[in-house]
Amino acid sequence: MKNRIIPILLILSITLSFCSCSKNAPVTVNGTKIGKGIYTYFFDCAENENQNMSESEIKDAAYDLIAHYVAVNSEFNSRQLTLSVAEKNKVSEDVNVYWQYFSKYYESIGVSKQDYYQIKLNESYRERLMEYYYSADGDAPVSEKELKEYFNKNFVAFRAVTGFLTTVDDDNNTVSLPEAERKKITETFNQMADEINEGKASLEVVASYGENTIITNETVVISKDSTDYPEGFFENVMKLGNDKAGSFVIGDYIFAVQRNDINSQELDLFSKYKSDCLKALKGEEFNSLVDYWSRYYLVEE
Repeated sequence: MKNRIIPILLILSITLSFCSCSKNAPVTVNGTKIGKGIYTYFFDCAENENQNMSESEIKDAAYDLIAHYVAVNSEFNSRQLTLSVAEKNKVSEDVNVYWQYFSKYYESIGVSKQDYYQIKLNESYRERLMEYYYSADGDAPVSEKELKEYFNKNFVAFRAVTGFLTTVDDDNNTVSLPEAERKKITETFNQMADEINEGKASLEVVASYGENTIITNETVVISKDSTDYPEGFFENVMKLGNDKAGSFVIGDYIFAVQRNDINSQELDLFSKYKSDCLKALKGEEFNSLVDYWSRYYLVEE
């Protein structure tokens, strides 16, 4: 793995990273001033994420976030990477939506919309940096073959109907259904899964079975570490053959799932989820790399 710092570009890249319409913060990074809004945002994050820490520990956590921010911006600039117009527009759209709901809060603590845009832009820079770092022309190339093998073993594609084996009691508390009713629903879901495999039914038919169901209208792709579904869901879906359906219960949830072929040329899922696959495979390693880069950026009062 190659770790490089380009001293000639450090000051320039830091200056570019921290251009801000707001006043300067009471700290510098490698002697260069930063915008107060950026500084305030990261202090706010540190306070919210570390509420049990002391004031000194929160300050250290905020300084770490600031150093990481500068490291990403500087590495992005020094490698002469760019975002496409579409990618920048996506950042702007996301910021506009978020700002509708949280502008009052951020403006009250001194974070402007432009500050927030710069922070979200930095997140996109980090994602592009990671893609470049592990690309064929990057510092630590990961082959397409390696990525696809990891994708096939650690991701699964499916459509599902989720049912709830619960009801509400007289005190408005959510409680499990009686065992007899749970058994009846389970048998029905199992039968419908069999009928899907026989070409006699569809997931839409399963979803119409009861009012308390949710159906995924499009193919969903998750990794084995996903928290979008309860523990054990991934393993149960992986047991199904491609384009086969099955039904299983996890806690108070019942699922009817039809697994899709993750290598389907029609769905082209690898292209769509290649970035997610890379994050799953190399995310922790890349986080350590950003930690390493950030050590070269000293935040001082």
